Amino acid sequence: MQAELTYPLGQPPAPGQSVEVAPGVLWLRMPLPFALTHINVWALRDGEGWAIVDTGVHSAPTQAAWQALLAPTGALQGRPVTRVFVTHMHPDHVGMAGWFTREFGCALWMTPLEYMTCRVLAADTGRQAPEDGVRFYRQAGWSDEALATYRARFGGFGKMIDRLPDSFRRLADGQGIRIGDHDWEVVVG
Repeated sequence: MQAELTYPLGQPPAPGQSVEVAPGVLWLRMPLPFALTHINVWALRDGEGWAIVDTGVHSAPTQAAWQALLAPTGALQGRPVTRVFVTHMHPDHVGMAGWFTREFGCALWMTPLEYMTCRVLAADTGRQAPEDGVRFYRQAGWSDEALATYRARFGGFGKMIDRLPDSFRRLADGQGIRIGDHDWEVVVG
């Protein structure tokens, strides 16, 4: 028998809904088109607006969920997004970050390594798999089937993220950040 997760705060939020986990801290979920069907993201009260932590992939269902949350009758009460924090560069975390920065004129906050890695991977969008990569994985023992999958999937990263802004605010391990009424510490792993 497979064990199920127990949520101490009741049922997890549906896309476009929220659960308040602490004063001014909202738990949100965004849909994913994978075996993992969702990602948890967060909204932190930040003065008259909200700081967003992670964003979901760039997709029509995710954008619809955010628009429902951002509507005057939504969980974010029509208040603006003040900042976007991205924990790491996977598309389900950074996918809508560019949209937020353009839509609200706010800054993207990331570590430099995650930001630059994301930019490099996005630049490969639409490219064929490099022969150096194919050779490397073949020498590492990958089967012809695994190499065919690598070739088929290579260059797809940028299809799941909106164009990143040209600049970002640097996050560093141990850095303190004030968001609304709370002080947070950056922990880089």
